[in-house]
Amino acid sequence: MEQASQEPPSPETANPWPLFPEQPIKEPTTAELNAVSVKDKAGFWRRTSAFIIDLILLQWITILFLWIGASAEDMALAQGLNDEMMGSLLEWAEMHTRVWSLLFLVYFSFFTWYGGQTPGKMAGGIRIVTTNGLPVSLLRAIGRTLCYNLDILTLGVGFLLAAMPPAKHALHDLVVGTVVVKVQPK
Repeated sequence: MEQASQEPPSPETANPWPLFPEQPIKEPTTAELNAVSVKDKAGFWRRTSAFIIDLILLQWITILFLWIGASAEDMALAQGLNDEMMGSLLEWAEMHTRVWSLLFLVYFSFFTWYGGQTPGKMAGGIRIVTTNGLPVSLLRAIGRTLCYNLDILTLGVGFLLAAMPPAKHALHDLVVGTVVVKVQPK
């Protein structure tokens, strides 16, 4: 019986994401691996426009979820199942905030982890990578999304840090060790 030789994988074939093996994440481009150059980092206005696109998409998704919920509630009322289901405007506002917050966390964390680009960042031609130029892990993506709260608590100053050269890091990028780079066309 012949033993199969087990060679250690070469650095080129080793999985850089040991916590999440065989993920369908694109390999980093040369520009991302050399992300230390200021010219490769995405600027403030490109990042801002991508974020606005994402917020608009997220709001539409939230409205869709709430519309489905309201339709289900209307059907329940039409059936006479529960006359007390109709909530006040304040309860709907609270529900919107909860749904929006959950969708915000899922939306930004998932897209940051799965390919490094939200739809807004795809439209803007930018991508999130670690400061080493590697794809972002799921835990780092969740942490990055949660750290948006730090930007908000500083009354937006955390976001404005992305306009300061040469680093061009927003506060949430500094905390979790990420950088937003321009995607080079192939």
